[in-house]
Amino acid sequence: MKLNKLPVFAVSATLWFAACSDENNAVANLEGYATSPEELISGNEIPTNDIPDTQNSGTEYPGHQNSGTQVPGNQLPDSGLSSASSEFPGGELGGNDIFSSSSAIPGNPPNPNPGNESGDDENDNDDARTLNGTQILLKLSGTSATVENNNGCVEVTDKVATITCPGAYYVTGESTDFQVVVNTPGTDNEGNTGIYLYNATLKSSNSPILVKNADKTVIHLVKGTTNVVEDGNGNHVFTKVNGAQDTSKAAIYSRDDLNIKGAGSLTVTANFKNGIQSSNDLKIKNGDITIVAADDGIRGKGSLHISGGTLNITANNGNGLKSDECEENPDGSFKDTVANKGFVKISGGNLTIKGRKSGIKAANYIDISDSTEPSTIKIESSNKGISAEKFLYINGGTIDVKSDSSALRTNWQVYMNGGDVTISTKKKGIHADSALYLRGSTINIVTAFEGMEAFKIFAEGGVTSVFATNDGWNGGGGPKNNSSSMAMFSESSGYITISGGYHYISAKGDMIDVLDANGTAKMTGGVLILEITGQSYENQGGMGMGMGMGWGPGQQGGNCGAYNFAGGLIDTDDGFSITGGVLLAFGNFSTDTPSCASQTYNSSNYYGSDKAAFKPTYQGNYILYGGDVNSVSQVNTAGMQELKFPNGVSYMYR
Repeated sequence: MKLNKLPVFAVSATLWFAACSDENNAVANLEGYATSPEELISGNEIPTNDIPDTQNSGTEYPGHQNSGTQVPGNQLPDSGLSSASSEFPGGELGGNDIFSSSSAIPGNPPNPNPGNESGDDENDNDDARTLNGTQILLKLSGTSATVENNNGCVEVTDKVATITCPGAYYVTGESTDFQVVVNTPGTDNEGNTGIYLYNATLKSSNSPILVKNADKTVIHLVKGTTNVVEDGNGNHVFTKVNGAQDTSKAAIYSRDDLNIKGAGSLTVTANFKNGIQSSNDLKIKNGDITIVAADDGIRGKGSLHISGGTLNITANNGNGLKSDECEENPDGSFKDTVANKGFVKISGGNLTIKGRKSGIKAANYIDISDSTEPSTIKIESSNKGISAEKFLYINGGTIDVKSDSSALRTNWQVYMNGGDVTISTKKKGIHADSALYLRGSTINIVTAFEGMEAFKIFAEGGVTSVFATNDGWNGGGGPKNNSSSMAMFSESSGYITISGGYHYISAKGDMIDVLDANGTAKMTGGVLILEITGQSYENQGGMGMGMGMGWGPGQQGGNCGAYNFAGGLIDTDDGFSITGGVLLAFGNFSTDTPSCASQTYNSSNYYGSDKAAFKPTYQGNYILYGGDVNSVSQVNTAGMQELKFPNGVSYMYR
């Protein structure tokens, strides 16, 4: 338990996404952003009726909203949450709307019409090609190249081949210092430019592939081919269309839209900065891609969408994947933040990411889901795992995050709608400054300092397990206006409501709270299992005062001796109420004490009622209970059904 409830801010003090600056040196504009929970939303309330999420998983399992399985506590009442897809999630934010109500749902932009000038076919996943002597072919050799079947649009001068009109261009051979530039300005040159890598090793002291100006460039990894791109470690200076000098910041660098696809392989070594970068929209459809970058692995400033392939990314000093909400005008000037930009969308593929900073980072939102190909994401990060400035949607996928800082984090809202998520972190498992919605994900927080934390937590579905060394769940705000942050009895804010799903929360350590709300907490449905899994500070004497302060109107807790001033199983500032569901809590101390039984328990047997029972992982003398459980004792579970939480512990029901 923490005696000081520190404020939670809706916007990071550093505002890392300094808008429209490749070098991130712009001055952040705080206007329109909340800087405290009180300023976050008008009326100091997180909206609960007009925050539709993106699509919910259709997976049927216990605790899911659509599941027909009837388990004690799994009835999900109508929350009043809108499912209208025409409104931007979180759009009703006290006048601080980022997008108009007519904006498309984040993560669901319309598909552009694919161009044919480059031979690009969005439905061709393989890009199987055979050289038959008719293709425009750029043959690399050392510091030079020759062109076969030149259509008049390829100019080779001084270690550079410049493509000046749309079309399909094949690249093969090996260079030691040579660059391919795409520069197709003007309305007469609208259309896709296709670069087909056909067993090409392209090395350059600058960016080996540089797109200065094009409608859209598609890099094809021809099926069965192996391709290598490597840049030098010095500044990559080039002249923009407007004549100004600029620096290309990646081994593959595009100032316009860039697509990468094909069943070949690509290895990118970025010695200067980033591996692959587009100043606008970047899409990766498939391919076997390995990137080792000095800074960021893949960066789509306008947006980044990965829908398939196998990607292995090492970002030695940066982020694995990044989008930072900026687009550039054709003349080279920067636009302001753009509606429906600055997002990372992953809808398929097998991704392994190692980053010194965040594994995945976006200035707007991150959307992870499954499509025709499932998403599998493994992240190891020295900082945050998955970090979005505004919204984070987990709609599917299998996600494994190991991070030194928060594993999943956003300054606004997190929607856990589906997918399987495993987290190991030294700090917070899932953090949202505003609201966290648990709706359909299977979540296993193996270890964390704090498991889940948000200003308001809405547990409506899903199956979750948490082990923490401080707070398991924390509905945390801060001292209200005119209250000292050092005051032991300060007013504070924060809210937890549990209406559905299956949730196991455990903690072990000094000053712990298994379930902590800086304001109020209530339970109307679902299954909630709480456990103190070992010796903890308060359990050895602590600050226990034996005071029964109650657990609801007219109720007094502590009758079996489990009450403790310093926290423990349940700790709220303004009370905890229960009107439905199943509550079983195992531990010897708690601030809020519901019905309490003096019952010695151990890790060999199940305890609860004939309707709901749990096998604890530790031993103790007191069990708290409530909802559909009217009394507790040791239970014979013969004939009962089993639900295993993601960490392997069992809940039995009938």
